[in-house]
Amino acid sequence: MSKRIVINPLTRISGFMEIDVVVDQNQVVDVKTKGNLFRGFEQMLVGRSPFDAVYFTQRICGICSAAHSMASSLALEDALNIEPMEQGRYLRDIIHCCEFLQNHIRHFYQYTVPDYVKIEQNSLFQADHDDFRLPKNINDRISKHYFDSLTFSRLAHEMLAVLGGKAPHNHGVFIGGITTQATAEKVAHIDSILEKIIRFIDEKMIPDVYDIAHFYPDYFRLGGGYGNLLTYGAFNHYKNLGTLYVDPLVSTMETVEPFDEDKIKEKIDYSYYKSTNNSTQPAEALTEPDMDKEKAYSWVKAPRYAGLPFEVGPLARLILSGAYTNGISAMDRTIARALEAKKITEIMKTLLQQIIPGVDVQRKYELPESASGRGLVDTTRGALGHWLKIQDKKISFYQIITPSTWDFSTKDDHGFRGTAEEALIGTPIQDPDNPAEIGRILRSFDPCMSCATHVYRPGKQVQTIKVF
Repeated sequence: MSKRIVINPLTRISGFMEIDVVVDQNQVVDVKTKGNLFRGFEQMLVGRSPFDAVYFTQRICGICSAAHSMASSLALEDALNIEPMEQGRYLRDIIHCCEFLQNHIRHFYQYTVPDYVKIEQNSLFQADHDDFRLPKNINDRISKHYFDSLTFSRLAHEMLAVLGGKAPHNHGVFIGGITTQATAEKVAHIDSILEKIIRFIDEKMIPDVYDIAHFYPDYFRLGGGYGNLLTYGAFNHYKNLGTLYVDPLVSTMETVEPFDEDKIKEKIDYSYYKSTNNSTQPAEALTEPDMDKEKAYSWVKAPRYAGLPFEVGPLARLILSGAYTNGISAMDRTIARALEAKKITEIMKTLLQQIIPGVDVQRKYELPESASGRGLVDTTRGALGHWLKIQDKKISFYQIITPSTWDFSTKDDHGFRGTAEEALIGTPIQDPDNPAEIGRILRSFDPCMSCATHVYRPGKQVQTIKVF
C-alpha cells in the first residue's frame, strides 16, 4: 500500500520548503521538492542604478549575503570592463572565506547534527524521530559542541565585519575588491580569530562528523542521485597564486571537462512562471510569476547544463578538485562540508599572507549607456550566477540562478527530476510515520529556499509532517 508524506517546513533555516513524497512498500517512488515563496528580486532591480545590485541582492539571504555581493560585483565588472587589482581580489575573497566558515559551521551543527544527535532536550529540540545510534559519551560530546559552535560561527562573522563593516549584508564587497583599505591591525585581528576557528574545526568539527558517519554507515548508500557535478570555480585563476581550490569544471559519471557557460539553460515547465519560451539561457528572458499555472508545483526553476540536472556544492568542489574520492551520498555531502571548512581556512591563510596594508583598490566608475555582464562564482552552497543588462545607465534586466535552484529544481519536460528529487528516489523508509531518511538526505544539500525562490500560497494549515 502506498503512502503520501508531506513535510513542511523541511529546512531549519527558513520555512519555505515543502517535500511531497510517495512511498510504496517502504520505498520512495515519487517526489516533489516545492519552494513555497516568491521573492521577485530580479523584478525589483529593474530601473535601479546598477551599483545598487551589490547591496540590494544581499537581502536575498541573511546567511549567504556576501555571496550575492560577490556575484553582483563580478557581473558589474564584466559589464563595465573592469579588471580588479590582485590586492582587491585577495581582500574580497577573504570576506567570502569568512562567509564559507560561518555557513559550514552553522549548517553542520545547527541544521545537520540534530538529525543524528540527541540535543539537550527541551521544547526547542524535540526530535521528530527516534533513530539515534550514538553512544551516550559521543552523543553528549557532540551535543555540547552544538552550543559551542555558535561562538565560532559568530567569530567568522566578526572576521567578515572587520573588512566588510558588518555581517550579514556587508558594505565591503564591491566592484574592484572592497570599499575600504586593509591595515596591519585588521589583518592581525582577522588572523588571530582565524586561529581559534581552525582549532575548533580540527579538534571538534571534523572528529564529530566522522563519528556520526561511523554510526550511520547506511547513509553512504543513500542520497546519491544522478552523480553529475558542476562548479563555476572557487578561489582560482589568481595571477601570482594560480588556483588555490578548483577551476570551473563539470563531470558526469563518465567524463570531467571544462565548464562552458553557454550550455546553461533554465526551464520553467513545472515552475510557477510564464515566458514566451519554457527553456532559455539565463540572459535571454525575465520570467513572470504565474501562480495558477497548470502542472506547476514550485517557485524554484529548473536550471540544466547540456540538458542535464547537476549537483553543486562542497562535495562537487572537493571531488572535482581531486581532494575527495569516497563517493556521492548524503553522508559524503556532510563530510565534505566539514572538510571544505578546513580547506577554506588554508586558503584564507594564504590570502592573508599576500595582503599589503594601505593599498587603495577603489576608483571612480563611470556607467555606460548600455552594457551587459555576468558574475559566476562558487559560494557556500555551490554555483551562483548573476546576469544583468544596463540600458540608459539603469538596470533593464537581472537574472539570478542560485545553488539551491540547481539542487532543488523541479522536474523538466524531458522527464529529468531535480537533483534532490532524484536523490530520494529508491530510498528505503523504515517508519513512514517518522521518515528520518527524507530530512537527512535533503538537508545534506544545505537547502536555502530564500535564495532559490525569487506571497505565500493561502490554503491549508502548515504542519510538520503529514502522512496520507
